[in-house]
Amino acid sequence: NLANTAPLLYNNNYITIHDLAFYHHPEWNAKMFSMFYNYLIPKIAASCRHIFTVSETIKKEIATHYKIKPQKITVTYNGISRFFSSKKEVLKKENIILSVGTFNTRKNHHNLVKGFLQCELKNTHQLVLVGDKNKVFTESGVETELIGGNNIQILQHLTDDELKTKYEQAEILVSLSGYEGFGIPVLEGLYFGCKVLCADIEVYKELFTGYAAFCDPYSITGIAEALNKIAGNERIIEADKLNLLLEKYNYERAANTIIENISTERRK
Repeated sequence: NLANTAPLLYNNNYITIHDLAFYHHPEWNAKMFSMFYNYLIPKIAASCRHIFTVSETIKKEIATHYKIKPQKITVTYNGISRFFSSKKEVLKKENIILSVGTFNTRKNHHNLVKGFLQCELKNTHQLVLVGDKNKVFTESGVETELIGGNNIQILQHLTDDELKTKYEQAEILVSLSGYEGFGIPVLEGLYFGCKVLCADIEVYKELFTGYAAFCDPYSITGIAEALNKIAGNERIIEADKLNLLLEKYNYERAANTIIENISTERRK
């Protein structure tokens, strides 16, 4: 199963656990969701044939918290959607700071907004927040804070084409999540040539050191300073370096790893 759950009374399972947010921060989710996951995941993790996950950071967490041998866990990184494989060559980016993610507490939109309103870019750039609400997650309440404009735009229910256009236009992609398993929008931002600012959480440092700038996601002053600094940074990631990252974080490669692992397990 590629998305966390599996039959509880059947042990011939190969499962994917994307992260342990339900364990670390149950308050970020609906109460019944967190209760169900904290009941189910430890049991299927212990009984399954093998576990796949999306970063070395989460692999370590699973091994530590559920006391599972590391050799039972394999990392299969996320990648770029095939839909995004064709992109326009944008000669000049627009003054857009883009954040993509479900509107909930975990994504830390409040601090991004506060940091933006304290930085110099509030008068020259537009902050665009793209995402949808999900009843499973705790709402961030970000809309109420944004009443009055302040050069901030909220976009919901975008089509793939509309999202792709926003990536192509944006100068800066920001992800200040308090916790992630991988962070697909960060990879997408890099793919579309955005300057990227990330929270200095462990998984982002594992995956994107050398490609993104980092800041404390809970320091409003730090966020403002980091936004000012990255806007003035003209450094462009070389195509060869980016291609190496895309070869590593790649769905075809992940699929081949899963197929090879299951084939090896069946021969035992």
